[in-house]
Amino acid sequence: MGISSRLATALLLGLSVCGASAWAADEKLAQAAGNWLSEPKDGIIQITVTADGHMEGRIIGGDHPGLTDEKNPDPARRKLVLRGQVIMRNMKYDGDGNWSGGTIYDPKKGKEFKCQVELLAPGSLKVRGYIGIPLLGISQKWTRYTGTSMDLPPAR
Repeated sequence: MGISSRLATALLLGLSVCGASAWAADEKLAQAAGNWLSEPKDGIIQITVTADGHMEGRIIGGDHPGLTDEKNPDPARRKLVLRGQVIMRNMKYDGDGNWSGGTIYDPKKGKEFKCQVELLAPGSLKVRGYIGIPLLGISQKWTRYTGTSMDLPPAR
């Protein structure tokens, strides 16, 4: 096999590997996209993919429909209703069903944390918010929400 044949074969193999990894990332994003019930079962978060390929999460339902962002450090935002607010931003795909590099906002504390997300199964996400390093954080297990009502009964 000549040099040009080997180069063409290597290029085709490289492109197929790149295509396979892009397909795997798209498949994992597709599995992560949708509506998720937070672990205390008090909020419904819609995971979507932004135009630049990042994961984003928005509050679309919960157990207190008119709840405002009263603990937000920005006084101008404290009167905003939480429903509709983006709380997870800029999550980049790391491979193997994991995302990181973004942030998550906890409206109960009025604080933003670094974030990691792991797709445990098609119906289960591990969401970890942390300060500094992932070891210094708290994880929640979110489950796929298949209900139709965006109003939840009060969490216990």
